[in-house]
Amino acid sequence: MVQVGQFTVNLVRADTKQVFKEHTGQGPNHNVYAEVEPGVDYFVQVASARGFVIVTTKVDGVDLGYWKNFTQPGNGYFGSWELTNGESKTTALRFNSAARASKQANSSMLTGKVEVNFYERGVDLGPVVQQNVAQKQLSSDMKVSGKKCVLSGNGSQVLKNGDGCGSRSYQLGELLCTITLHYCTAVGLILNKILDAPPSSQESDNNESPSKRAKVKPEKKRSATAAMLPSPEEKESNKKVSAAIDLTGDDDDGGNERWL
Repeated sequence: MVQVGQFTVNLVRADTKQVFKEHTGQGPNHNVYAEVEPGVDYFVQVASARGFVIVTTKVDGVDLGYWKNFTQPGNGYFGSWELTNGESKTTALRFNSAARASKQANSSMLTGKVEVNFYERGVDLGPVVQQNVAQKQLSSDMKVSGKKCVLSGNGSQVLKNGDGCGSRSYQLGELLCTITLHYCTAVGLILNKILDAPPSSQESDNNESPSKRAKVKPEKKRSATAAMLPSPEEKESNKKVSAAIDLTGDDDDGGNERWL
């Protein structure tokens, strides 16, 4: 979740509305990165803690072509929206593997980006004349470099209750804030130094060696103990030394006995 003042933005799975795991980058900007994977449908979830706000969204630099009007505090979902004969439908976006280019990997191209603008609601411009609106087509065919790059395309899952078309139009007032949320695969996050790389096989072997040595040491200890045990001959000799000795000078079995 990225929150600025009274406004928040999340990327959520289209089917469960579960927020993708997020990581915060280093540096002065402390960008937030959602960890995603290709083939997953998603929505951009926006929330406002106040009313009289208009929200617009860009995905990978492409304006989705519509806005949301918050007359009161609430939340909503952005995807590919269309209006056909007065009926609206919001379809999910999808993380797709981007086409590979021959250029060397550039970390700035390994992540997609969602930008959400929150505006003060301006002057009422009157009733809206409803016209058919086609989905904004996003394409992941852009030639970008790097391994496991993802960009957004059009998904397939549809919101059960699609957003209706507002009956009135408004001017955009003052820009209140812009929230930017990046998304990337785990490999891209490693290349961007947001996540630490997994240990190499050599490091794994080094990490295992102490435990291996710990397993060997008890064996050596047991061997040393075994070497200290008396031989059968020594055992027999010890038996003779340990026999009871009568110190009283009597031949009977009684008397005070002491053990050497």
